[in-house]
Order: sequence, then C-alpha cells, then structure tokens
Amino acid sequence: MKTMTKRFGIGLVSVIALTLAACGGSGGGSPGAEVGDQSTPQSTEQPQASGGIGYLNLGVSDAPIKDATKVCVRFDGVELKHSDGDGKETIDFEQPVVVNLLAHQGANSAPIVTNAEVPAGNYEGFRLKVASERDLSGGAKDADPTSEVCDDETENSYLVRESGGVFNLYVPSGSQRGLQLNKDINIPANRTGDYTAEWDLSKSFNGPPGQLPDVMMKPVVKLVANNEVGTLVGAVADELIAWDACDADFPPSVYVFDDGVEPNPFDDPFAVDDAVATGLVEQQMQEDGSMQWRYSIGFLLAGNYEVAYTCNGDLFAPLAGKPAEILVEEVTTVDFLAEDAP
Repeated sequence: MKTMTKRFGIGLVSVIALTLAACGGSGGGSPGAEVGDQSTPQSTEQPQASGGIGYLNLGVSDAPIKDATKVCVRFDGVELKHSDGDGKETIDFEQPVVVNLLAHQGANSAPIVTNAEVPAGNYEGFRLKVASERDLSGGAKDADPTSEVCDDETENSYLVRESGGVFNLYVPSGSQRGLQLNKDINIPANRTGDYTAEWDLSKSFNGPPGQLPDVMMKPVVKLVANNEVGTLVGAVADELIAWDACDADFPPSVYVFDDGVEPNPFDDPFAVDDAVATGLVEQQMQEDGSMQWRYSIGFLLAGNYEVAYTCNGDLFAPLAGKPAEILVEEVTTVDFLAEDAP
C-alpha cells in the first residue's frame, strides 16, 4: 500500500464565502485558476495514476447553534482513501486553516481545499485532520473573542460562548483518527470534484462535568457533492415569532424532515426520524429597508421533504409540516404564515 503525501501552500482560508451558485458541479468543468495562481495548490511531487489527474475543491459549512458566538475549527490537512484499497492521497497544509463555522451558514461555505491536484478516480470519502485534543489552549490568544475572526495561529479548535467564555474543543480519538466522512467520491480526469462538509453544530457538542475548560465535540457532519444539492429559504410571519407558545430561551427555527416524517423534537424517544437539517430564523433587512424574519438552509440533497417552524422545539407550525421539493442547484422557497399555527 502506497501513501502519497503532498504539501500545498494554500495559506489561510479566505473569508469570502462561496455560494452554491458559484460552485461547479462534481465533474462539471476544468479548474478556473491557472498554474502559479496562489489559489491553486501545486503538488511538490507529480502523482502517477493511469486515470490521469483531477482537481478537488472542499468547503465547510454549518447549521447554527444556540449560545455560541464563534466556533473555530483548525484543519491541518485532508486525506482521501482509494475505493480499491490501494493507498491514499494526503494533503497536508503548510499553514493551518482555521474556520469560524458560524460565519458560514445556510448556503455559504468556506473553502479549505481549492483546486488540489489528485489522481482521478473513485474514493471512499475524506478524513479531515482536525486539531481537537484535550488539555490544550485553543483560543487562549484570541485577541477579540466577540468578533467573527478566529485566531489563525491557535494550537487547537475552540468555542466561544455568548457569555464570552472561551473553551478548548476536543474530539474523542480525534488526534488518531481525525474526522471521517464516508461517501463515494468521484474525481473525474481533467475535471473538478466539488464537495462540502456540512456540520450540524446543534448536535455536535457535549460538556461532561469536570472537563472544563474543555468541551467535547462529537461532530455531526454530512458530506455532499455540490452538484447534488439545493437550498431552502423562506420568510416567517411576525405572528409566529410572537406566538404565545414560544419559549424565550429557544431560538426560532425551521426543521427539515424526510418526506413523510411527522415533525418531532430532537429529544423525542418515540420519534422514528430526527430532522435532517435545521436553520435559525433571524431578522434580515430587505431591499426596501424593511426588516423581515427569514431563514436559509443550504446543501440539502435533492428530493422531497417536510419542513416546519418551531419556537420551542416541541410544537411545530404546521403540525404536519409543509412539503418542500429541493432541486439541484436551485433555491426553493417555503414561507410560514400566521395561519400555520395550530
């Protein structure tokens, strides 16, 4: 078994978010950057593969989390395992890539690998090399924990709560295994494969007693090909925001369930299926200057879903949800009106 290691000088991740509309589909075209462009990592050794060379783009995005102002994850590299078991491709970053996942929500993503040359072919998925160990000082040198900017030189991933507290993040066995994302991946010859690792932060954290200032992260992450997904957006009526059923401590949210699944809370022991995605409802300024409550949920696999609004996590509007059909690289709109309240 041969391991091919490439080191790329991709530098720190850009703060410019990539939207779905800007992404080419997997196998959707040749890379746009030219040789020598700093946005195109160049291998220090030329891989030998009968299938030729392809190009990999990988971004990260997240679903939002309550009571956090910043979730800074440090990535040190990416590894791909060949489907035939014959070796792996390792991309080690010359500088760590530190991403504030909370700054890349909805249909936005932050690139961590851009136009990386890899042998064309089929892979079993990614292993993300995430710096996430116990008893380190992640975020200790963050100059402004209240800003969206992460400490680019942090030795470990970290979390900042709304209270201002900074916590070191660790993933059990993460230092040995990294973060495994299993999905059949195809990198076509002379074309680009575009993928996004979508985090669900609302399900990813656990603070066992006695471990502070460490917080355990058990990442819930799905890997999607950008040419297989679409986006769900919509407005929520003011009456639902002020609904008398609302819990003041629960952020207004939209939950997405598979088609035919009755909306249910995450902690329902009798539920058959949990929500596949969630999105916070937040006030956004419109072109006419008005403020409107809206949500955006990106990177949903094409297909049919049931979506519902909740402001307490238990009671949904409407109770049976609303149908939503997600189409590839398109935006589907589902609004929630006052009359949707049960």
